[in-house]
Amino acid sequence: MEPISLKAFLQNSSAKDMADLALSYSSKFELTPIISFYLEDDLLRDLIRKLDTTLSDIYKQFSGDRDIFIEMAVRKLGGTHNKAVLFPYYALPWDEVVITFVENNLIPPRVLVKEGKVRLTFVPYESYEALSRAISTQGEDDIIVSFKDGKVVDMEIKRNIFIENKSVNALTKDLVFLNFYPTRFTLFSSVLAMNLKPFENEVRLSRKGEEIVFDGIEGKMPKDEVLSGNTLTPRSKASIYYDYKKKSIFKNEIIEAFASKLV
Repeated sequence: MEPISLKAFLQNSSAKDMADLALSYSSKFELTPIISFYLEDDLLRDLIRKLDTTLSDIYKQFSGDRDIFIEMAVRKLGGTHNKAVLFPYYALPWDEVVITFVENNLIPPRVLVKEGKVRLTFVPYESYEALSRAISTQGEDDIIVSFKDGKVVDMEIKRNIFIENKSVNALTKDLVFLNFYPTRFTLFSSVLAMNLKPFENEVRLSRKGEEIVFDGIEGKMPKDEVLSGNTLTPRSKASIYYDYKKKSIFKNEIIEAFASKLV
């Protein structure tokens, strides 16, 4: 059974180039080319059947409230509450960085930056050149953040107009999860995240002009584990299960929503 979710983006004009690159890099690094179980058919049905044994009773009890169901389901699946700060905007690698993927099944995926510098942006960009133009014309904030051991050790803030100050200030209070948007490598990053066990991985990468060079990938999971949904977090599993049971998964709309982020 082969995944179909990445191939779906080949049919979308705004996402095709990124999808082609993601397919090429997936082959290069021997990754299973999957983006999201929301966009799968057979794989999604198999996942739901497996989750039924654990979550069906909880769904019967809390089907009227998605938030409560998800919290109860996460506990049942062995998940724990995470105290990390979620930064709601975007982060691009600025030089060499070491990251750990913490949430997949998303575009963009979420990461914990362990070492290195990232640039924070209010909106995503298709290239570093486009980002530089926006900064130079004051159409984007100018914020570079340095991390060490997963925590912020320095912030260079030359302009902070668009991103809320409270979101920037929150970065120094605890561990922070970032929406990882490495320009045209974003779809590939989502594929990579799906091939790694959340929190149990480490990826080293560096920026060379417009290119992102992946220098080392640790924690890659076997194909059968990826296709079985075993790299999903308990929260992702709970969300997928609830939305499937509510018949609220609309593939075309999801593709358009995802593609709208791929500037």
